[in-house]
Amino acid sequence: MPDHEPAGADAPRSLPPPPRRSRRWLWIAVLAAALLSGWFYVVGTPTYSLYRFASALQSRDATRALAYVDVDRVAEAAADVLVADAFARQRPPRNVFEAMGQGIARSTAEQTVKFQAAARVRAEVQRMAETAGQGSAMPVGLLAVIQGADMVRQGDEVWVTYTDPSQGVTRFKMSRQPDRSWKITAFDNDWVRRQARQPPPR
Repeated sequence: MPDHEPAGADAPRSLPPPPRRSRRWLWIAVLAAALLSGWFYVVGTPTYSLYRFASALQSRDATRALAYVDVDRVAEAAADVLVADAFARQRPPRNVFEAMGQGIARSTAEQTVKFQAAARVRAEVQRMAETAGQGSAMPVGLLAVIQGADMVRQGDEVWVTYTDPSQGVTRFKMSRQPDRSWKITAFDNDWVRRQARQPPPR
């Protein structure tokens, strides 16, 4: 009996190619991973959140639409604009006591206007939902959002601009949230002033 393996026994042996079924499942797994990665990116964009907001309006779902509006921040930003405009028309304080009085009056006015603005925002979203988004500057459908919105992004904030035949230019800011969604957090100053001159929605 030979005390060593025959010559060539230690030579590497070529493995048979994987069956076609294995390669097919590999390609399916790669494709699925690519699709999931792409979808994960899409749902974290402001465009997708804006589409979801418009979709909720079309579905007459005010509660779902309000999930994409930070009512407190929108109201606070609007109050800052309106109160600043009101106090800019007053004469400057002549002494420290008038300055203190104006400071107290301004703080009170900001709280009051913020409360009114928050109610106005909720009522406006409710009205838009009841009319399925008609009469608003919100386009319906993801493609319409992409085509109709001019977005300028700066980090975790983006300014969105629409031009609507009935309401003119509508411009608002969206901010990224911890869950990767985006919410409307402010409207531009001119839009706030125009809305303040309009009667509240019924």
